[in-house]
Amino acid sequence: MATAETAMHRDRTGALRYFFVAMAALAAAAAVVGFTPEVRQFAAGTFPIPWVLHVHAAIMVSWLAAFAVQAWLGATKRIALHRRTGRYAVALGWLACASMVFVEYRTNLAHPQLRTPRDLDWKLPGPWVFVTFGLFLAWAVHERARPQWHKRLMTFALFLSLEAAIQRFLFIPFDHGFGPFAAALDLLLLGPLVAYDLRTLGRLHPATVRGTALLLASEAVLFALWGTAAWHGFALAVVDWIRG
Repeated sequence: MATAETAMHRDRTGALRYFFVAMAALAAAAAVVGFTPEVRQFAAGTFPIPWVLHVHAAIMVSWLAAFAVQAWLGATKRIALHRRTGRYAVALGWLACASMVFVEYRTNLAHPQLRTPRDLDWKLPGPWVFVTFGLFLAWAVHERARPQWHKRLMTFALFLSLEAAIQRFLFIPFDHGFGPFAAALDLLLLGPLVAYDLRTLGRLHPATVRGTALLLASEAVLFALWGTAAWHGFALAVVDWIRG
C-alpha cells in the first residue's frame, strides 16, 4: 500500500516517473565522458592500469547499475522487488565507499608523493568524496521508509561517487583549483533535481533542500581547509604514516 507521502507527491506526468532512471543515465554519461580518454590510452597500450583499479572500476560500475535497477523498479511500481533487492544495492554502495578509500590509500602508497602546497591541497577531494558519500548513503538508508526522501538522498550519493570522473573532464581547466569541478558536480546533480521538484511538486522537496545544505556545507569545509597550513601538516603526517 502506498504511503501518504508517496500519494501526496505522486508525479504529475507519467514520463517523470522515470526521472531517477534518467539520472542514472546522466551519471553513466558523465562517467563515460570522464574516463573514455584513459580507456582509449589503455587500449592503445600507452596508459597501463593496474589490475586492482580494474576491480575498483567494476565495483563502481556495479554500484551505478544497482542504482539504475532500483530506480527502474521504483518507476515501474515493482516495490516488493525493489525492497528485496535494496539490501544488495546498499551493500554495493558501502563496497564502493570502501573501494574509494582503498584507492586513495593505494595512491599515496604506490606513487611518488610531491610535497608542495598545491599537491597537498589536491589530496583533499578524495577524503571529501568518500566521507560525504558515506554520510548521504547512511542517511538514505535511514530514510528508506520514506521513498521520496530515500531516492533523492541516494541520488546525492550516486553523483558524489562520480567526482573522479568529473575531475577527468578535459574541458575543465585543472589549474583553477577544485572549484570548477565542484561546480560541475553541483550543476549535474542539483540542476535536474531542482527542476524535477518544481515540476512535480511546485516547490523543493525537503530532502533536496537538506541534501543541498549538507553538500554545500561539506564543500565549504573543503574550501576552508584548502591552502591552510593545518591541512598541509595533516596531509603530510598521513602520507608519512601510510608510507611508513
